[in-house]
Amino acid sequence: MNKISELDDSYWTYHNDDFEAAYAGFLEEHKKIGIYEVAGLKFFCPSGVYHPHEFSTTRFALRGLFKERSKFGNRLLELGAGSGAIGICLASTGMDVTLLDIDPVAVECAKNNAAVNNVSLNVLQSDLFAAVEGQKYDVIFFNIPLLDKGIEDPLDIIACDEGGELLTRFLAEAPTYLLPNGLVYVSVGNISNRAALLKAIANYDEHIIYAEFYGGSGGWRWLISLQPLDKGSFSTPAASIRP
Repeated sequence: MNKISELDDSYWTYHNDDFEAAYAGFLEEHKKIGIYEVAGLKFFCPSGVYHPHEFSTTRFALRGLFKERSKFGNRLLELGAGSGAIGICLASTGMDVTLLDIDPVAVECAKNNAAVNNVSLNVLQSDLFAAVEGQKYDVIFFNIPLLDKGIEDPLDIIACDEGGELLTRFLAEAPTYLLPNGLVYVSVGNISNRAALLKAIANYDEHIIYAEFYGGSGGWRWLISLQPLDKGSFSTPAASIRP
């Protein structure tokens, strides 16, 4: 199957008896400073900024995006850029990249990492698309927080999207910022809110372009490409899609 909407219930079964402990460890790790190498480039991450560690969605998304690189136009926008690792790695291939993040600490982190790696791109503080009003892009990417959980700890914001609210906002607004034939890419998982995801992609032509399965927990990650079916239809949910 190559569409999220075609996956049956078995793909959405997640079992991890150690999840709470693992998640607590994840939060503790992100309270520390981290230094990483990704695709031959160096990245420095302060506390509170998502780290591109070995099992991060950053590296997962990059593996998928590099496979798609030949299909891209040149002008790319990344939201929720965090350390900037994804956008900086893509900019190093010659793409014209703009990075957005709502967190001023992440914005400074991404700017510093671009400078350290001698990569030229734009980095702006923004709540979703607010800072690029009127701009158009060939590719829009969001490595969105995967976990369907409420914000209880300030650090939860880097991992949690309760009810798929952020995903819903992002996919409702994204078509306005696409050039003709442009593509949206987003990473999702079976710890995401399935019903919200299916509703949010209802007016897109969607394809799974890369996936990884983590057998110990039954965890899936999917990188999906999305192309609007009709920009004018985004105000009317598609009744044919059932969560």
